[in-house]
Amino acid sequence: GALAKEAGFPPGVINIVNGYGHTAGAAISAHPDIDKVAFTGSTEVGKLIMESAAKSNLKRVTLELG
Repeated sequence: GALAKEAGFPPGVINIVNGYGHTAGAAISAHPDIDKVAFTGSTEVGKLIMESAAKSNLKRVTLELG
C-alpha cells in the first residue's frame, strides 16, 4: 500500500487482497463491482477465475499460470 501511495495512486485504485481462493478469490472473481482481477498461480484455478469473471460482469482478467 505504501508504494502505491508514494507513486501517487489515489486511495482505492489499487487493492491487494490476500486470502484463500475458495473464499476470497471466488468472491472477488464473481463480484459485479470489481472491474479487474490479476492472479498468479495454477492453470486449474486460472480457468475457474476466467469462468467466474465471464459469468459476472466480463471483468478484465490477467493471469500468470503454470
